[in-house]
Formats: sequence, C-alpha cells, structure tokens
Amino acid sequence: MKSSTENSFQIDVLLDRCGVACKYMLIVFNIIFTVLGFASLVFGLWLNFQGNSRDVFNVNDDDKKRSIDSNVFHTVVYILVILGSVMVALGIFGEHSACNDNKIALLVYCVFLFLLAVAAIAIGALAYTSKDTVGRKFGELYSDVYKLYEKNKDETVAATLKFVHGLLQCCGLAGVQLTELVKKTCPKADDVTKHANPARTCQQSIESFIDQCAPLVTGVFVGTGALLITQVVCAALFSSKIHRDSEAPQ
Repeated sequence: MKSSTENSFQIDVLLDRCGVACKYMLIVFNIIFTVLGFASLVFGLWLNFQGNSRDVFNVNDDDKKRSIDSNVFHTVVYILVILGSVMVALGIFGEHSACNDNKIALLVYCVFLFLLAVAAIAIGALAYTSKDTVGRKFGELYSDVYKLYEKNKDETVAATLKFVHGLLQCCGLAGVQLTELVKKTCPKADDVTKHANPARTCQQSIESFIDQCAPLVTGVFVGTGALLITQVVCAALFSSKIHRDSEAPQ
C-alpha cells in the first residue's frame, strides 16, 4: 500500500503539470483576448469618426433638425471602445502575469477576470429579458434609416437597407408606398413571396428576428462567462504552482 507521503507527492506532481498546462493556456487565451479587444476598440473608433456611419443615426427634417437614436449610436460606440480598452488592458496584464510567474499579479488578474465573467453572464440575461424592447428599438431604427435613404440617397445607407431586406425577406414600411428608389434595395418578388409573410412589415420582421436570436445571444454571453471562469480556475492553479515552487526547498 502506498504511503500518504507518496500519494501527496503524486498529487503535487499532477497539480504542477496542470499548472504548467494552465500557464500556456493563459498565454494563448490572453493573446486572443487582446486581439479581440483591439478589434472592438478600432471598430468603435471607426464608427465614431466615419462620416457615413454617423449619418445613419441622424435625420434632418425640413422643419427641424433632430437626432434619431443618436443616443443609441453613442452608447454602442462607448461600449465598443470601453470594452475593447478593458480587454486589451486585461489581456496585456494577464500575459505579463503568466509569462513572468507573478503570483500577486495573477491574483489581481483572477479578480478582474471573474468580475468580467459575471458582467458577461448578467448582460446575457439582460439581453434575453429585454428582447422586446431591443426589437422595438431596432424597428424604429429601420424606419429612420428608410427615411434617411429617401432623403439623401446615400449608397452606404442603400447597402444597409439591401442587407436588411435580403436577410429578413421584407421591404418597406407599413402604410408607406414604395418608391422606385427604395425598390432597388428590395429582394426579388419571388423570394419575398416564398419566404416572407406579406401581412408583416419590416419592423415586425425585425422584432421577430430579434426575438428568435435572443436565446443565441444569451448563450454566447453565458458561454463567454463560462470560458472566463475557466481561465480564472487556470490562473488560480498556476498561481498555486508558483506558491508551491517558492516554498519548495532549493
């Protein structure tokens, strides 16, 4: 029968191997995490400074100038920039912690990563419970983009409408007659007849699409949270290995 000392030694060896594997998992994870954060940051800044994307969220009426859903636009930009900045900073910090076997830095990294995981899960739950409001807002946004295209005839806006119409197999607003200009962005009549419900408007199609995608979006956020928690466990195992190595006799 093996002694308790031998069993303890085998457990320590197993934990050390897990710690080494976790180190390289953390390095790879943080590289990917940093790249995704940088992409989010760049995309947010591009939206903010790209003229055509700003025009999509602003409609000038003849009698007054108003900003339709400009708050939505700025909220999306702020989220992308802030989230990207946090991901880049956390990814670089985690990479530094793993590569330099810094126990204190790893513990701090674990705390921030755990908070980010909780936030991801909370956002996923909020996205599911708010799907009706989100669908209605996107329906209103479609209406404003539709009016913007009729007014400015911008090709970027036309491409946006064409994408939405092709994706949802719908075209136009309820109670508004299609103009020849807008018809160019509509899918083929045969496709609309085959795939779309003629009784529904594009706003209703958008709301239905958001409702169908809500579980998928929630799953993505919850899955992301679970992945982050897995990395927290890896960081904790690696930190434990560093602690054992520091206390081992030379």
